[in-house]
Amino acid sequence: MNIMRKHLNIVGTVVTVVLSACFAALIIGLSFTKVQPDPFSATDEPVTKVKLSAASGVDIAKPIIDISGWQLPSDMDYDTISQQITGVIVRVQHGISMKKKNNAAYMNGKDKAMATHIKEFQKRNIPVAVYAYVNGNSVAEMKKEADKFYERAAKYKPVYWWLDVEEVTMKKDFNKGIEAFRAELAKKGAKNIGIYTQDWFVTANNLTVTSFDSVWLAHYGGDTGYWDSSPDTTIPYDLHQYTSRGRLNGFSGDLDFNRVTSVADYNKIFNKGKLLK
Repeated sequence: MNIMRKHLNIVGTVVTVVLSACFAALIIGLSFTKVQPDPFSATDEPVTKVKLSAASGVDIAKPIIDISGWQLPSDMDYDTISQQITGVIVRVQHGISMKKKNNAAYMNGKDKAMATHIKEFQKRNIPVAVYAYVNGNSVAEMKKEADKFYERAAKYKPVYWWLDVEEVTMKKDFNKGIEAFRAELAKKGAKNIGIYTQDWFVTANNLTVTSFDSVWLAHYGGDTGYWDSSPDTTIPYDLHQYTSRGRLNGFSGDLDFNRVTSVADYNKIFNKGKLLK
């Protein structure tokens, strides 16, 4: 639509010049203050940014990141990153064997960066949870993966243990295999065991998630780097992975961003169920 412009008279011209000068001064003043975009501003739904009291020192509007050997420790400024997050979930393994070599994991499945990531964030008082990509093709192999997961991570005393379930790796009784992994991990001594998956994957494969202490759902919406959509599901979940394109100062690449929707969920996952004080 074209908008007709009115011609200015002399008085109008003077007023316009004065207003333009004031506006220019305002712009110059604002240029000295860099305003960062709010990473939690939604594009298609209202988002309430919740901040806890200063006494708790935790702002649950800050993202929780999950990382692996694909994020090289040499590329990460742990000091800077730690100031921008409230928790981290570190991959421990991709199964117990790899078919092909890659830069992120050894041939025995162990993540190459897990120890460094865990230690560096724990040194900075960031609560650390861990996850394992579930890759067993039988109940027996699922139990072996659980044993290795525990063996590799237990000494770091993670706040939560997650099974990353993204593909059906057993031809039949996949639910039985997942439950065998969870049960074996609990038998070894792991507390607080959750499952990471997607709502459509649960439905399509008739997965049972009720035996887990928590559910972590991936739902990206437009995968814009911001929270712009939430899972439309009846599955109760405590953690939401909302983008794979998050950006933080201290790391030049993309990161997975996650969010909790309440203080109670944060306490459950990252504060060992205790209330923040």
